[in-house]
Amino acid sequence: MPMIHVVDKDVTINAPAGEPILFVLWDNHVNITSICGGNCSCGACNIEIVDGLENLPEKSAEEARVLSRIKRQGPNVRLACQSIPTGDVTIRIVPEE
Repeated sequence: MPMIHVVDKDVTINAPAGEPILFVLWDNHVNITSICGGNCSCGACNIEIVDGLENLPEKSAEEARVLSRIKRQGPNVRLACQSIPTGDVTIRIVPEE
């Protein structure tokens, strides 16, 4: 079972297989905003991958489009709703502006 370590919250959570990071965080009472409810449209759940990027699937075209729209670029910037870990990852939740 993959582990998600949230550095800014100092918490480590077991991630059930196939579950997006957003829902794992919510299920474990870790506060992260998502206006669209995890539908890859608002961009509010953007996170920075500190370690373990290789344990996430490539960005989809839809995810890349949303990140571009909210002006969040870079290989380590992802949407928690689209990030399904296959191994351990360390993340930082990007604060809302």
